[in-house]
Amino acid sequence: MNLKNEKTRAFLESLLMILLGTIYILLGINFVPVISIVFPAFFIILGVRHGIEYNIVSILISILVVGLVVDKYTAFFIFIAFVPLSIVINYVIKKRGKSQELILYSTITSLVSYVIAIVLVKRFFNISFIDQIEKSFSLVLKTQLDMLKETGLSNYEMYQTKDILENAYEYMVLVIPSAVIIFSLLTAYLNSILSIFILRKLRYGIVFVPRFSYFKLPSNFILGVIVIYLGVFLLKQLKVFYYETIFINVSALISFAFFLQGLAVLIFLINKSRLNQVGKVIFIVLLILSFPLSAIISMVGFLDIIFNFRGIKKEI
Repeated sequence: MNLKNEKTRAFLESLLMILLGTIYILLGINFVPVISIVFPAFFIILGVRHGIEYNIVSILISILVVGLVVDKYTAFFIFIAFVPLSIVINYVIKKRGKSQELILYSTITSLVSYVIAIVLVKRFFNISFIDQIEKSFSLVLKTQLDMLKETGLSNYEMYQTKDILENAYEYMVLVIPSAVIIFSLLTAYLNSILSIFILRKLRYGIVFVPRFSYFKLPSNFILGVIVIYLGVFLLKQLKVFYYETIFINVSALISFAFFLQGLAVLIFLINKSRLNQVGKVIFIVLLILSFPLSAIISMVGFLDIIFNFRGIKKEI
């Protein structure tokens, strides 16, 4: 009787997760695409609770519905990008793997999945990810210039503004490789932390993921950065093609690493302050969204490696 009740509960929860997950991903696709990256969390939770087979079957049904409602291209991309990640996170959590293993394996899986999805979509559907990005940037550029024309700027000012915007968009296209890596890390981390948070609320004693405020780069990270830049300089001397692209992407990844540590330091200090919980959340969100402050936050991260502002002895 208990086994029958358990199967019934698993079946009903599967239906619920399929419904919620499908509605969520459709809202993401149509309104705020970036929220779609936590789509696997619905099925990870289900898989940990009732078995990985429920995860796989439910996420496949949800993606099939997306394909029927939206299009085959979108469903195919979601399938390649998210199903392997969902399975890996589910497996590591269920096996009570270490938090470092969870983040490492899920990030690698997410990166490989995104790359394969981009390549296969280009091959089977003739849709180029880079071309889509460039078209989006061109559309945004045209829209911004049209808006600026209405402000009464002179031709010279318009020319300068257009030049600045074009350079900015060209830079954004160049950093797409590093952006994919960063996005893979965020996808893996957010799905892991969200799944674990909800499972803990459901009283599942599972793998512990360290608080982000205690994130710390290795103490020899700066030495590693120097070695990397020496390697990039060597590529320049050898006149390797795409040297500039390599340099820009390496710099972007290193800056992001320093930014993460700087953000962790600031969040650590905010948590130690007397602000109420709402005030802390608002402050942290503003820090993350404040792009002009990113250089300052990265500098804080760089200095923390040297001076260890938080007094963290053990590297996490």
